[in-house]
Amino acid sequence: MKQRPGRPPVSALALLQQEVNDLFHRLTLLDRSEHLPGSEWCPPVDVYERRGRLVLVIEVPGLAPESLQIAIRGHSVVVSGERRTRRPGTGVSFRCLERPHGRFERVLPLDVPVDVARARASLEQGLLTVTLPRLPERRGGETLIPIERGRSE
Repeated sequence: MKQRPGRPPVSALALLQQEVNDLFHRLTLLDRSEHLPGSEWCPPVDVYERRGRLVLVIEVPGLAPESLQIAIRGHSVVVSGERRTRRPGTGVSFRCLERPHGRFERVLPLDVPVDVARARASLEQGLLTVTLPRLPERRGGETLIPIERGRSE
């Protein structure tokens, strides 16, 4: 009777699964259309609507307001910034380096009209929150045009 080879230890399988998960995560980051080629990293973003306002929450831990910029370009919100590399000092060799650094730029399309003049942004505990009040839809609604009686001259 032939003996089957033993199964690898559970820790080796868990390590392999983690590496595969990390690979898929990196591939999804590369496939994002709003992640521009010049960017070195891509912060995660949540977008939702609440009480007539469009809210964007961008995860940027460790960044100061001076290192961030928010702009409206056409029908998009562009959030960019830079996380500088920290130098830990002499005699240090990294064993693991997972926190991204360098420049980033996220372009988030706006599919609704917003009031740019009343837009607000705040940075608290590593979360940049951008609030854009919505404007009433100008397209697609029905507008009645009154008809006047013709005057005889």
